[in-house]
Amino acid sequence: MDRRQFGALAAGAVLASPLRARAQTETITVHVSGGFYGDGNIKAFVEPFEKESGIHVNSVKSEVPPAQFELAAKTGSLDIDAFLTTEANGTMFARQGYIADIDYSIYDKEELAGLNPVSRQPWGVESIEAGFILSINSEVHPPGKPRPEDWQQFWDYEKFPGVRTLQSGQMGTEGPWEEALLADGVPIDKLYPLDIARAFRSLDKIKGQIRKWWAQGNDVMQLFSSGVVDMGMNFDGRATALQAAGKPIDINYNEAKIYGVYWIIPKASKHIAATQKFIEFASRAKQQAQMAEITKYAPSNVGAYKLIDPAIAKKLISFPDNTKNSFRLNGTWYAEAGPDGKTNTARLVERWNTWIVQ
Repeated sequence: MDRRQFGALAAGAVLASPLRARAQTETITVHVSGGFYGDGNIKAFVEPFEKESGIHVNSVKSEVPPAQFELAAKTGSLDIDAFLTTEANGTMFARQGYIADIDYSIYDKEELAGLNPVSRQPWGVESIEAGFILSINSEVHPPGKPRPEDWQQFWDYEKFPGVRTLQSGQMGTEGPWEEALLADGVPIDKLYPLDIARAFRSLDKIKGQIRKWWAQGNDVMQLFSSGVVDMGMNFDGRATALQAAGKPIDINYNEAKIYGVYWIIPKASKHIAATQKFIEFASRAKQQAQMAEITKYAPSNVGAYKLIDPAIAKKLISFPDNTKNSFRLNGTWYAEAGPDGKTNTARLVERWNTWIVQ
């Protein structure tokens, strides 16, 4: 309730019926992420869901860091009904008993069939498929001129000079790990289990050439938009957004790393039934198509491809022509724990924090 509504109540005024209805409806709190991706979630999912269901969605434009969620779940101080996370984090949270199972009984059979098995986990539903690709400033390195076509060539800064960027490894579940191993000659189908020591030895070779280790999608967009870097690791959706804005960015889908972003529901949610309805709605082909056209991220429901503008569809990371030499990030490996209880994610974070300051 905003201040004007509160003031009207204090003065004994009678609220109009639309406001009274809003006050009586159920409200769920959903973290939709930030930037243009968060805007897309609101336009494609939140606003039409509110109209159809009558359920109000309190959209929070931020992410939920894993450590923050774990602490809140342990202390019982959580006030979130749904948020987006990676397969690795979702797998880990499920093992810890912090998230509710998804109720697939409320899904239309045709819509459910459009979700691949990897998209419909017991603990979460894939919202989009995204990926990390090699993007290149096409003015500095135009087509037809020598420029890297894979990660091994990207590592060869003497043969292919240019200002470079890679993603920071500070989060563990995301980072240049697979790219470093591909650069070191590991076959694309032999990446997992990741050889952590070998990955860092490969990163040693490129470390001095990296202008910026970016952490967030907005960071890498700014690096390419402003021309600070010429080439590097990028989110596919961020790169296509830059293209749409007229920036000279080319995308190389060779050795692309595809991953899913999942909706999950904390067990502590006080509105689980309403939140299940929201996630089911967001999984429908029609809404997924709208999301893809807004954000340029690929749908998890393959039925959406029938509804997406072909000009946009061919740029999405899961479009058949773009997946010929790609691979799926193995979130289960990141969540695996050793005898000491540490997950592979935790090992990567510890190693990264030491390595980056050396």
